[in-house]
Amino acid sequence: MNMYLFMFVSAVRLRGRQPDHPRGYRAPMLLALCGVGFAASLAALFIGFVPPSQFGSGNVVVYVVVVAGGALGLGLLVPMLFYRFRKPSWKTAATTEEVPAP
Repeated sequence: MNMYLFMFVSAVRLRGRQPDHPRGYRAPMLLALCGVGFAASLAALFIGFVPPSQFGSGNVVVYVVVVAGGALGLGLLVPMLFYRFRKPSWKTAATTEEVPAP
């Protein structure tokens, strides 16, 4: 879920920093589109912390800690580990070229 939030922010930022860059298509009203997508993703993230009705009389704090721990573990820890232990053989020719500064 975190990646969707980052994706919407990145789309607006890239359009603002490189407005003349050739793209495969042009999304009209990108700011509004990304704003709605960001709000919907954020709402889905928060709804995930609401215990389901089948949870019964269990401890709500334990439920929230388990869900938050899973979200942080899968959303932040795993990508950081992949980045930390990446291999030089994973690089492609496109990533080895120098990217021009904005």
